This record gives sequence, C-alpha cells and structure tokens, in this order.
Amino acid sequence: MLQRVQKSVITLDINLYEELSYLSADERKLEQVLLDLAVNAIKFTNQGGKILIDVWHDLNGDITFQIADSGIGIAPEQVATALSMFGQVESTLAQKYEGTGLGLPLAKALVEQHDGTLKLQSTFGVGTTVTVRFPAARSDYPGTPIPFKKPVAV
Repeated sequence: MLQRVQKSVITLDINLYEELSYLSADERKLEQVLLDLAVNAIKFTNQGGKILIDVWHDLNGDITFQIADSGIGIAPEQVATALSMFGQVESTLAQKYEGTGLGLPLAKALVEQHDGTLKLQSTFGVGTTVTVRFPAARSDYPGTPIPFKKPVAV
C-alpha cells in the first residue's frame, strides 16, 4: 500500500492510540476489510491529497478504525448505492476508476460477521470517512475506563 501512496503523492497519517486491546476476529478477513478501505481511499484521492487512518478504543471498550480521505467523495444520496453489491457511483469523477463495486459491500458484510458496523460519510468533491466499529465484547477490554490519550503517530 505504501508504494501506491508514494506513487500518488498522497500524505498518509496513521494514528494508533495507546493501550489498544486485542480484537477477537478472523485476522485474514479483518486485514481484507482494512486493505480494501485503504485502497479505496488511495484510489479516489488525487495527488496532493491526504488520508488519515485512526484506530482507537473508547471508554465502552469498542474498537474503532476510521479511514478519512480528501478524495473525490460521494454525494450523500449515492452512499446506499456504494454500499450495495455491484453498486457503482455514477459521476464524471468516478468514471475514470475501475472496479466491480464489491469492495465496500464485502467490507461491510465481513465487519457485520464480526458483530461490527461500517458507516460511510461522504461529501462529493470533499472526501469520504469510513468508520468501522467493533463492540467491546470482541475485545479483551478490562472493564475499567481507559483515559483518553493523544494518538501516537506512526
């Protein structure tokens, strides 16, 4: 993935919050989800753009992965299409990108198989944020609140 970022002249910031707990999940499927989301962010972000990946653990013990980009974005009324099988968003900006329309729906299905949620927020021409949240029941969260800490840049 790093080669794609460098080739595209995109700024990539990754923030991992301290004291993350372990997530009980199929490692291969989770890796596929995160890779698909990151590749989408890279694919739809123009040169000079920015991608921010945050991973944190909230006070309830939920684990959240968030990938935000300054890419081409999706009109709010087209988000449901982007999340449907073979759903491809039709726009003059998106037409130059190849794909089957399976990445987001597959990622969403894999996340839901792990009791999680995937939410997509986007503004056309501004960028997209995808938030994947897994419940505390899937982590080894100790049950006591972890104070909020600043992210550790990677």
